[in-house]
Amino acid sequence: MTMKNRIAFGKSFSARLSLYIAIVVAVIFSITSTLYYRSARNMVQNEAENRAHGLLSNTILEIDRMLYSVEVAVENMAWNIAENTDDPAYMYSVTERLLKTNPFIFGCAVAFEPYYYKDKGLYYSPYSYRNSDGIASKQLGNEDYDYHHMEWYQIPVLMKDSYWNEPYFDEGGGDIMMTTYSRPLFDEDGRVFGVLTADISLQWLTDQVNSIQPYPHSYNLMIGRGGTYIVHKDSERILNETIFTATFDMEDRTVETIAKAMIAGETGMMQLDNDGEMSSVFYAPVQSTGWSVAAICPHKDIYAQIYQTRTFLWMLAITGLLVMIVLCYTAISKLTGPLKVFAKSATEIAGGNFAAELPHINSEDEMKLLRDSFRFMQNSLVEYIEELKQTTANKERIESELRIASSIQMDMVPKIFPPFPERKEIAMYATLHSAKEVGGDLYDFFIENDKFHFIIGDVSGKGVPASLVMAVTCRLFRTIASYYDSAAEIVSSLNDALAETNEANMFVTFFLGILDLKNGKLQYCNAGHNSPVIMLPDGNAGYMDTATNIPLGLFKGFAYEEGTVDFPAGSSIFLYTDGVTEAENMEKELYSENKLIDVLGSVKDRSNPEQTVCAVFEDVKSHVGNAEQNDDITILCIYYNPE
Repeated sequence: MTMKNRIAFGKSFSARLSLYIAIVVAVIFSITSTLYYRSARNMVQNEAENRAHGLLSNTILEIDRMLYSVEVAVENMAWNIAENTDDPAYMYSVTERLLKTNPFIFGCAVAFEPYYYKDKGLYYSPYSYRNSDGIASKQLGNEDYDYHHMEWYQIPVLMKDSYWNEPYFDEGGGDIMMTTYSRPLFDEDGRVFGVLTADISLQWLTDQVNSIQPYPHSYNLMIGRGGTYIVHKDSERILNETIFTATFDMEDRTVETIAKAMIAGETGMMQLDNDGEMSSVFYAPVQSTGWSVAAICPHKDIYAQIYQTRTFLWMLAITGLLVMIVLCYTAISKLTGPLKVFAKSATEIAGGNFAAELPHINSEDEMKLLRDSFRFMQNSLVEYIEELKQTTANKERIESELRIASSIQMDMVPKIFPPFPERKEIAMYATLHSAKEVGGDLYDFFIENDKFHFIIGDVSGKGVPASLVMAVTCRLFRTIASYYDSAAEIVSSLNDALAETNEANMFVTFFLGILDLKNGKLQYCNAGHNSPVIMLPDGNAGYMDTATNIPLGLFKGFAYEEGTVDFPAGSSIFLYTDGVTEAENMEKELYSENKLIDVLGSVKDRSNPEQTVCAVFEDVKSHVGNAEQNDDITILCIYYNPE
């Protein structure tokens, strides 16, 4: 084939049509083979799930059975201790008897509260454990082994309930990796006087978990309630790393989702790119302890036979497609000769000459239909261009109206600071930044009869609807607040007014404060809004403990609760919308309430609300970085000092 023929082949309609036919056939084959492949894969996957979950269930059942046996043994022994507390030496016989009657328990201790036996001192904890010679006993507590501050002792004492401790290395006690079941002991008055424990060797759990082997290259792990490895194929990771550690050097973040699901006690299966090798991770919880077991099965084992079949089918399909393309091109070339004449006219239309003359077609076939279609296209293009011009003009008008709406909305909230220069006892500053042209955040304030009224709110949703509700809420507040002295009455009336005409089911989270500038009494009512932060003169900052009320506009007639606190001189109140604490960075990490408290605690000059507001806003911007603002941000800070 000459160069000219190769170019003609690449540009010809016959070649493209042949290629299209081949593509259609390839698509049909791909869909068919994909459906078959998925069906077969689903069958294999279901079989793999049933196999893996069956093994997991059996293993977990065995673990739960053993753990339950430990719990029963401890419970049965607890009453014996309570009846013999007058004899401290008797406790050694209790611990030894528990080991003799329960061979699966490694160690047992009766740990008493400090100075429970005055002659025994601060520590008294008879402990029996197994060693190569049988059963040995010793007094567990001393200055180097202060069991009163250990997890297996503290948590059941504080909770007053039995507790399975996370696995740990018991240095100074059993000197092995173990997990401990702790049961608090109560006297006749219901007070805790000690803890009865039973230890299980971690090696037993490892053997049970590693008995799960659904496929040749699969491996297993177990994690604790916090994600710490209890069982892992790499023994150095046990008790030293968590499952989240694996995410540091993995591109596939699915392991984070798996880890959270396992810690939450869920049962399921997820796909994971495990160091370049796809695997299925099957996981299920150990209900009695909150631990979770997982089996990691590589796809190369699960789908080995399916992969071989798929490769054979694709090789067969590619060979068939190449043969079909050659046959189609030969046949179609003979049928599409007239199209060359039509191509010239089509080129002129493509160049923008919509009035170009089209060739005259005498035949009553698809060529005639194609010619009529091009004529229709010429007319449609002319109409479309006119419509596009009109659409562009309308879009510019809408954008202009939105800019005007944004300006009107910003004019509805106070922007001049300080707003009351004649009132030296109060200073304030506020800012509002909408995520779109218009938003649903609001704030307002005024002074009447030496009482400073201030509000902040957040309308559900964004855009024009939210801005309209925001405007109505601000105006209703000004009107209603002049008729009532109680914060709850103001909020209740405002809620009734909004709920009466709320056909769109929108709502407003809302906080109202009324500060008596003479005596510093702060009356407030919170309608589902974020709790404000109180910054005291001594430098402390913390969230207000406000009553829980529903947002405005949901239900008419709701009885809102109000609260009253003393607002010391030199204090500040910091109000904000959830656009601050829920601001996300590029990694989808929230700004958080804790970070807000940290920033407010670092503000040096709290008598300058503008400095406080700017410090928080700049820190939020730094956290967000290049991420898009996903919610309106509104901040209001008020400083009170009547002196």
